[in-house]
Amino acid sequence: MDINKFLTEVQNNLKGKMNTDIKIKVQEVRKNNNVIYYGLIIQRPEHNIAPTIYLNAFYDMYRSGMEMEEVVKCIMDIYKKGEVKESIDMDFFCRFEEVKDKIAYRLINAERNKELLEQIPHILFMDLAICFYYAFYQEELGEGMILIHNTHMEMWGTNHKELMKLAEKNTGRMLPPNIVSMKTLLRELFEESADPGLYVLTNEKKCQGAAVLLYPHILEEAAERLGGNFYVLPSSIHEVILLKERGGENADSLKDMIREANNTQVATEEVLSDYPYYYDAQKKKLTIIRGNSGLQ
Repeated sequence: MDINKFLTEVQNNLKGKMNTDIKIKVQEVRKNNNVIYYGLIIQRPEHNIAPTIYLNAFYDMYRSGMEMEEVVKCIMDIYKKGEVKESIDMDFFCRFEEVKDKIAYRLINAERNKELLEQIPHILFMDLAICFYYAFYQEELGEGMILIHNTHMEMWGTNHKELMKLAEKNTGRMLPPNIVSMKTLLRELFEESADPGLYVLTNEKKCQGAAVLLYPHILEEAAERLGGNFYVLPSSIHEVILLKERGGENADSLKDMIREANNTQVATEEVLSDYPYYYDAQKKKLTIIRGNSGLQ
């Protein structure tokens, strides 16, 4: 059974188990790096929002042998646990004064998100793009983020420059940076040691932590800890690895290592970049390494 037939059958099975006034629909959701998820929305007519249940994993389980009846039962259980009990007032999101203190930034790959970048305000940063989101917390919905689109920017009457200014003010406050040596991290997790010239740079929540690269003076602080120049290896959108320069590093080897990790270890939607970066402590400058000869 292909994915489209599977989605249709799931919808039909759910409709047979629910009240006829409940709306059930499946829509494509474009995630980071152009990854497509199939989201199931089950919404009561009296509610203005509904949680999204992603069906990709259920399709994989179905193809591995799970019966359709069991798939539908699992989806029903998830729906009941996460069902919104009442409508949520989202009018505040239309008022810029009420959202501006929680506007933050994140880093994504520019090439892999070409179509998305046409729809959202962003600022290019080497091979990456700085984009913006509203960080929310609702007791009924929990914690999450709303990606800011061009339509939001127009509704608020603002621009890229102001969004960046707000994000620079808010992101570090809401998501403080965390620089920890790989040696310390591995010792805490696995009682193992690692190269003392390796550090992990992220934020305290370890979510969208690669954006810490943009924090004021953070790379200067990292250079002090590492004792000079270093490489930045983009391990994912959630963190980067800092590697102290010792003089024997090979740019091509670093690129091969990053690409191998991206292809085998990192979820597609969490890939940040295929290229390493280099921080010159004296010049206080971060540069991308693209060419075979090294820095560019």
